[in-house]
Amino acid sequence: MPANLTGLNGKMFDVVICGGGLAGLTLARQLRRALPQHSVLLVDRLSRPLPDASFKVGESTVELGAHYLGEKLNLSDYFATKQLLKMGLRYFIGSPEGPLQERPEYGLSVFPEVSSYQIDRGILENDLRAMNEADGVTLIEGASIKDVVLAKDGQPHRVELTNGDPSQVTTVEAKWVVDASGRRRLLQRKLGLERKGANACSAVWFRLEGRVDVDSLVPASETEWHGRVPDGNRYFSTNHLMNHGYWVWLIPLSSGNTSIGIVTADAIRPFAEYNTPELTKEWLRKNEPLFSAMIEGQPFLDFKCMHHYSYSSKQVYSTDRWACVGEAGVFADPLYSPGTDLIGFGNTMVTEMIRRDSEGVLTPELVGAYNQFVLGLNDSLTDNIQLGYPLFGHPVAMTAKLVWDNTAAWSFLCPQMFNSIFLDPFGKHAQIRAVTAPFFALTKRMQGLFKDWAMMSPGKLTYDFMDYLSIPYLYTLRLRNLKSGKEMPELVADHQQNMAIVEELAQVLFLLAVEDVLPEQMHRFPENTWLNAWRLSLNPDRWDADGLFKPSTAARDLRPIRNDVRSIFRMRTVEAEAACV
Repeated sequence: MPANLTGLNGKMFDVVICGGGLAGLTLARQLRRALPQHSVLLVDRLSRPLPDASFKVGESTVELGAHYLGEKLNLSDYFATKQLLKMGLRYFIGSPEGPLQERPEYGLSVFPEVSSYQIDRGILENDLRAMNEADGVTLIEGASIKDVVLAKDGQPHRVELTNGDPSQVTTVEAKWVVDASGRRRLLQRKLGLERKGANACSAVWFRLEGRVDVDSLVPASETEWHGRVPDGNRYFSTNHLMNHGYWVWLIPLSSGNTSIGIVTADAIRPFAEYNTPELTKEWLRKNEPLFSAMIEGQPFLDFKCMHHYSYSSKQVYSTDRWACVGEAGVFADPLYSPGTDLIGFGNTMVTEMIRRDSEGVLTPELVGAYNQFVLGLNDSLTDNIQLGYPLFGHPVAMTAKLVWDNTAAWSFLCPQMFNSIFLDPFGKHAQIRAVTAPFFALTKRMQGLFKDWAMMSPGKLTYDFMDYLSIPYLYTLRLRNLKSGKEMPELVADHQQNMAIVEELAQVLFLLAVEDVLPEQMHRFPENTWLNAWRLSLNPDRWDADGLFKPSTAARDLRPIRNDVRSIFRMRTVEAEAACV
C-alpha cells in the first residue's frame, strides 16, 4: 500500500530511521524509551501485514541478543508468550553417511537458566511496528528513500521520500539519520564505505510448512539417544548438521513452520552447486541424505540466496550525526547466531551518541571508539567462525573449538552487554581490557591448534554426546558472567577469574589433542604439568625452543577441568576403527 506522505514535507525530526526491519524497529523502541523527548520518524518500503513464517532470515538469538531484546527493550513478557523459548545451539558433527545417532552431538539436555529465543521475524516485526506507533514513533510504510542528503557543521540532513511516483518527492529534515536499510546499505554505498569480508562463505535459506524435527531422523527404538534430551525438546534448539565445509540449520518458528538453511565455505562447497531450489534439493540428497529423505516432496514456502554474505564497513558512525545499524553496516558469519548481538551493541551505542549529542558532550574520540568496537567485533567474529569450516568434519577438534568459543563468549563478550561495559570505552572498558588483553594472543594460538588437530587426527578419539552445561566450570562461569547490575570491582574480579579459566582450559584441550594425535609424546606431561598456554602447538620439535615448559604464571591444579572434559571422550574400539577405514 502506498504511503500517505501528506503533511510531512519540510517537517523536522530529531531522528529519521531509514528501514523498518529488526534493527530499525528495535532502535526506534529504544530511542523512545531512553529519549522520550526526541521525535522519531521510521520509513520502510513494506506495508503491513508482513507475512508470518515466510519473511526474513535471522530467527535465532543467543543470550546476549536475547538480553538486549528482553531487558533493554522491556520485551521479556512478549517473547515468553509470542515467540519460542530456545534450547541453545546444537551441533551434529561429522559424516552424514551413517545414522544420526552415531554422529557426535554437542548441545543441551534441558532449557538453560538464562533464556534465548527462536524468532518468527514476520510476527515480531508486525508487533514491533504496532508497539512503536503506540510509543509515539511516526511510522511511514510503503515509502522508499529516494535520497539522503547529508549535511555538516550541525546543519540538518535532508531525507527524500517517495511512495512510488518518482516525480512526487516529500522531503523531511533530521538532526540524525540512521541507515537501517539492511543489505541495500544506503549510506555505506553512497559514501563508498563498503568493505568485503576476507573469507568467502555463502548460503541459501527456505521455509517448510509445519514441524521439521531432528528427532524424527532417529528411530524411537533408540531410547538412550532420545532419553538424552527429554520430551522431544531438541526441536527447540537451533540445530546444525555439520560436515567438512558446511552446515545446515533447522530453526523452529512460532508460526509452526520451520526455517532451513545451507551455509558453506565456497572454496570447499561451491555456491553454484546449490543456489537454486532444485540444486538445493539435489545438494541435500548428496550431502545430508537422511535429512533430505525426511523432507522429500515438501514444497518450499520461499527461497533466498546470500552469496558471499559477510561484509564490513570502513565506518558506521559519524560526528556528523549519521549512523548505520544492523545489516546496513556489517554482517558477521551466522554460525553462532550473532546478528541480534550486533544489533544490540549498535543500537545502544547510537542511542548513547544521540543522548550525548543532545547534551552537547558527544566527542570524536567516543565516536571513534564506538566505530572501532563494532567493526572489530564483526571482523573477529567472522574470522574466528570461518577459520572453523575445514574443521566441521572432525568432531573432536570442532567440539574443542566449540567449548573454547563458548567459554570465550560467556567470559568476555556477554558481560559487555549485561553490564554496559562497551558504552564507557575510556573507563570501564579500558579497565577490563587491561585484564583481558593477553586473551587475544591466546585465542589466536588456540585457533591454530584446532586447525592442526583436525588435520593430524587419526580419528581414534570420539564421543557420543556433550551436554556442555553439564561441565561444572562452564555452567558456573556462564551463570556468573551473564548477570547485570555489577560494579567495577566485581567485574574486574570476574574477568581475572575468566582469564585464569581460559588459561587452564587451553592446557586441558592441548593435552587432549596430544593424546589424540601424538600419544607417543604423552610421557612428557606428567600428572598436573603446568605449561605456558601462550606457547601451545602440535609441533613437538618446537616445544622446548618455544618455551612450552617455561610457564609465565604460577601453577594451578588442572585436574578439575581436565577430568570434567576428558571424561566425555572415549577411544574407538578396534571394530569401530575398522568401520571408519
